Amino acid sequence: MVMEKFSAAVLAAIGLLLISVPVFAQGEDGLIAGAKKEGQLVWYTTTAQTDNKVLLDAFMKKYPFIRAQSIRAGGPELAEKFIFERRAGKYIADVIRVLDFDVERFKRENLVARYQSPSAEKFSPDMKDPEGYWTTDDYTIKVMGYNTKLLAAKDAPKSWSDLLEPKWQGKVVVEVLDYRLYAGWEQRLGVEKATKLAEGMARQKLILRRGASQIAELLAAGESPMAQAYVHHLEVLKAKGAPVDWIRTFDPLVALRGGLAISSNAPHTNAARLFVDFYLSKEGAQIIRTWGKVPGHPDVEPFHKALQTKELKIQFLEPKLTAQNYSHYAAMAKKTFYR
Repeated sequence: MVMEKFSAAVLAAIGLLLISVPVFAQGEDGLIAGAKKEGQLVWYTTTAQTDNKVLLDAFMKKYPFIRAQSIRAGGPELAEKFIFERRAGKYIADVIRVLDFDVERFKRENLVARYQSPSAEKFSPDMKDPEGYWTTDDYTIKVMGYNTKLLAAKDAPKSWSDLLEPKWQGKVVVEVLDYRLYAGWEQRLGVEKATKLAEGMARQKLILRRGASQIAELLAAGESPMAQAYVHHLEVLKAKGAPVDWIRTFDPLVALRGGLAISSNAPHTNAARLFVDFYLSKEGAQIIRTWGKVPGHPDVEPFHKALQTKELKIQFLEPKLTAQNYSHYAAMAKKTFYR
């Protein structure tokens, strides 16, 4: 009886150890041989289709025996699509790229597989999951942008508290139901201060819109003097001569990290690993750089010099906390960014 209990304990310990050890690549030659038999790859992503094409074309040029395609949607929609399909027993996606806290949700339901890509070995610890389930391909920052024709830099608000002044009522665009923005407030400021900020913002008669890239374009077109937008969208428009800029002094500036993961029931597992290796390589990061985002790869600098500064008060969303508190953050966003 004692030996049986001892054996059971040992087996349980070994099981836990195996779970905690990341899965490593079996070597590129083995992956290539397997991927040649599979011949396909399906990538679910939040990245814009124009950017997707450049990355997939480069991947297929390197591995011409794989026919790769992407399915693109907004983050919340894509995450729910992936979860719904898996619960229904549909296995379509090989690789999924959403935000890191969405992948944490997937982990709880065993929807993604552990894979420690050799390409990610040099990545800093805060750019990859310690358990090996996801790696950050890139990140971006939510900033307060403004139209330079409608608002001079000297007159722009410098902080979230400034934005609560009555003169800014009805002049700020925010993405509808933006729980990520509220989550960043709470994780940086604490519940009490974040709640007060949310209540104040709810009184500001916010202009609510859908679609991050569309919000930046509407700001450039002059729909409003200010808009909460992704910094890479604003920098791309600014480089094209659009009358937009963004305020550096807001605290926090909420930053969102991508999470690249392989489906635990990927139909094309070898092609999936090859794609992840390519995506996270320096070659892949140089393509990501052209999108205007900040690459997760430590050897590739951001395209826009404004993002290379360390003075920004950036608040990365903590993935596990964000996944755990998703319902709470969503409820607060509904009170603040919805009507």
